Amino acid sequence: MKQIADGWEIVSCRAKQPWHALYMFLQMLVGNPDVAPVFSTATWTVRQTATGAVRKVTARSEQEAAEKIGSSDFDAD
Repeated sequence: MKQIADGWEIVSCRAKQPWHALYMFLQMLVGNPDVAPVFSTATWTVRQTATGAVRKVTARSEQEAAEKIGSSDFDAD
């Protein structure tokens, strides 16, 4: 699986508004959040590789998700 931050791998990514899923897919495909405009947020489900802990984070891009994971700013359960 693809690592989004040190020690964290992506399990899934779901767009909050399905019609914007294409833009989120393009961002993930290219790996640059500035390539396609960001219209919606997405919920990223990530797993810590060392412990197997699964957490969720809502962000507008993969880069923002990585920053939130780095600062432990996860969604409330």
